[in-house]
Amino acid sequence: LFIGGAFNGDPHPGNVLLLPDGRLGLIDYGQVKRMTVDERIRYAKLIIAICRDDPKEIARVLHDDLGVRTSKNDPEVMYRLAVFWHDRDTPDITLGLNVQLFMEEMERRDALVAMPESYVMAGRLSVLMRGMANAFGLRMGTAKAWRKYAEELLRREGVEF
Repeated sequence: LFIGGAFNGDPHPGNVLLLPDGRLGLIDYGQVKRMTVDERIRYAKLIIAICRDDPKEIARVLHDDLGVRTSKNDPEVMYRLAVFWHDRDTPDITLGLNVQLFMEEMERRDALVAMPESYVMAGRLSVLMRGMANAFGLRMGTAKAWRKYAEELLRREGVEF
């Protein structure tokens, strides 16, 4: 995603095969997405803000850089949704609710109005990768796993972070 700008937005276990020789086989490229360098820079800023656990900066990047809009632009809701989609679904973020109840609560507090497709698909990638990790008994924070790639992109493009 950060290196070449292309990623598979549907990386679930049914699309990953373990081949007899131990290699992985990837199938179903129907949801491959591409991000421009500018979109990747904006997304990298979000990943860094999440890793720094900076709610104000997360809300600012979502609104100002990524173009995300909610009905009230409530910074707390924007923070929780960003961290949920792009890093983790821990009780401190989900208020201890299951995914469905959490999403309903966020919608009740401050409904999502607009989110560019590139970032929807990046969030989907994050959630599905965490789901695959969970299937193997691993807890994964995708922002933390992606941080070094986000930082490399920002350095390469001369962007302060």
